[in-house]
Amino acid sequence: MVLRLRRLAYACAVASAGATIAIAFVAKLNVAYRAPGLHVALETTAALTAAAAAFLLLGRFWRTGFLDELVLSAGLSLLALSNFAFAALPAVLDLQSNRASEWSFLFTGGLAALLISVAALLPRRRLGSGRRWPLVVFGATLALAIAGTVPMVAYRTLLPHGISASAPAGGAHPSLVGTWQLGLALLYLLAALGFTRRHRLTDDELSGWLAIACILSGASRVNYFFHPSLYSTWVYTGDVFRLGFYLALLIGAAREIASYWTSVVAAASLEERRRLARDVHDGLAQEIAFIARNARLLPEQGAEPQLVERILRGIGRAQEESRRVVGALAATRADEPLERALAQAAQEAARRYGAAVDMELATGIALSPREREAVVRIASEAVANAARHSGAEVLRLYLERLEEGMRLEIVDDGAGFDDQQPRPGYGLVTMKERAEALGGKLRIDSRRGAGTKVELEL
Repeated sequence: MVLRLRRLAYACAVASAGATIAIAFVAKLNVAYRAPGLHVALETTAALTAAAAAFLLLGRFWRTGFLDELVLSAGLSLLALSNFAFAALPAVLDLQSNRASEWSFLFTGGLAALLISVAALLPRRRLGSGRRWPLVVFGATLALAIAGTVPMVAYRTLLPHGISASAPAGGAHPSLVGTWQLGLALLYLLAALGFTRRHRLTDDELSGWLAIACILSGASRVNYFFHPSLYSTWVYTGDVFRLGFYLALLIGAAREIASYWTSVVAAASLEERRRLARDVHDGLAQEIAFIARNARLLPEQGAEPQLVERILRGIGRAQEESRRVVGALAATRADEPLERALAQAAQEAARRYGAAVDMELATGIALSPREREAVVRIASEAVANAARHSGAEVLRLYLERLEEGMRLEIVDDGAGFDDQQPRPGYGLVTMKERAEALGGKLRIDSRRGAGTKVELEL
């Protein structure tokens, strides 16, 4: 998903630039429609979408405490308020725009763009808990907006004329408005660069969608420079790009909500599995250990040694299965890095049979909780099989990042086996089923006397 989003952002940037250049220099491509109803729908959608995204980011701030997310929430909140107060509400009530509303819309939109750009470029810094920081940031944002708009309303006759509310502006535009739109375009493009960098460093999907949204918003501002119809009932190509900005915000918000609930369900599932693991360890495993201790006393009571040996082997298998069940249920934390979870699982599986593991593990590979759990369990099973059956004292575990996935290898130089012959047990079958359930491929290459290699690709 990381590479797909990055490629989508690049494609969006190239397509937006190409379309903007074509519209600017090919007169026949100038699209303008007088559509008051469509204008109302556009402004209402913009206000609602920005408000929803701001609320989502405020929720993320409560969970993470990052300053940039709080500033971004404030910027989107101001953008929603600006769209509602100066565009959506006048359009719904069919109010005639004036210089004060036009320039107030420009000012608040510029302040919102500045906050979004600052949020994208800020280093990640955690703030203290409590309501103080949200009140400070949102209060300062609202105070700046009011401080800028009140003088415009009070001295509106001194303001230059904005854009006509009844006719398209065509190719001409006031120089001040045009310069302002280019400034907004620059701010949104800076924000796009910041969110792209954050997406690359943290694999945060929402940052990827924010980068796409800012690219489209920057393109819309460049289009408004050539055809400034933002404050009229006419709909231009710039409005199409601006609608794309809000659509990307909406998709990013929806994906973030889905990811949040997936992580909540995964965390609840892991907690329940840990409870079951504790119950098995404290109950069944202890009873098996009690039986084992007493079975070793049977020869003193005259029991047949061969019978006692068979009983002890069965008890040993039961103990091994109980350890596997506990190990499978006691999954690692949902936010633990994949390489750390693999290292712990592999070392524990090898230690039970007196083997060691050499590991070369790539870092920063992002998987869903379901994928991560399956990969760890496949690795644990493969290491346990190699340590138990191969006779090798040292195993090798490799984790490699691929262009669109990952590769895991477990290699030993032990006895090996004929991979064309069916083998008893369900270990290999279970590993293959887990890999296929994830859409991956599991390959096992082994020959007698030449060791074994288990390879998983996702």
